[in-house]
Amino acid sequence: MLGFRLFGIPVRVRPSFLLIAALLGLFGARDPMFVAAWIAIVFVSILIHELGHALTARSFGAEVAIELNGIGGLTRWSIPSNSLGPGRRALVAAAGSAVGVLFGVVVWVVASQFGPYSGLTGFVINNLIYVNVFWGLLNWLPIRPLDGGHLLLSLLEKLAPNRGEAIARIVFVLTASAGLVYGITSDRIFIAVIAGWLLFGEFAAGSSREVERTPIPEFSYEDPSDPDGPETPVVVDDADEDRGEPGR
Repeated sequence: MLGFRLFGIPVRVRPSFLLIAALLGLFGARDPMFVAAWIAIVFVSILIHELGHALTARSFGAEVAIELNGIGGLTRWSIPSNSLGPGRRALVAAAGSAVGVLFGVVVWVVASQFGPYSGLTGFVINNLIYVNVFWGLLNWLPIRPLDGGHLLLSLLEKLAPNRGEAIARIVFVLTASAGLVYGITSDRIFIAVIAGWLLFGEFAAGSSREVERTPIPEFSYEDPSDPDGPETPVVVDDADEDRGEPGR
């Protein structure tokens, strides 16, 4: 497992991250150079996204750590829940995609001044823009455990604290269901699989709240104020650092 520090933040890269990135790259290219470039694109893009979460959380006094794994990445942050209100938690949730989208726009603006590009260079530039802008915006959809789900929960905690979870779950189910239908009817299998997985995770999480807490996969960051968050994401090995109050 690769480990390093960036801006003073510990970063761990699990082998599963590189494996999944390579497999995804093989779907679109057979040339080893293009596959290697795709792995680098995914690595840089997800790291930038997680840095948005981590730097924002750290600015509010949290201890943070980043992990890149087989389902993408997550930022662990620990801080007493009563010291970070819903507004600041919303900022932490929004910061990842905001930084990613901004990075993608900057790449597009710079590339448009010096392009057009072709070959490997064009592949890198086009995919840096696509991954950061498209997936950044997608991550704002109101579905748990995407960033948009955390944003919605923070908003509802402010506006409807007694009914926030119930309202959020309805929104999450409807949004994931719409994504599943869209993916199936438009033959976009990848979108259908992701939406179906998120929908299943939401139903599984709902059942676990009634019976016992069951971890579900995590995409972005762990919010220590979420009382229903998992001790450890299901695809992540036991962490060895002190994470404070765990959550999504």
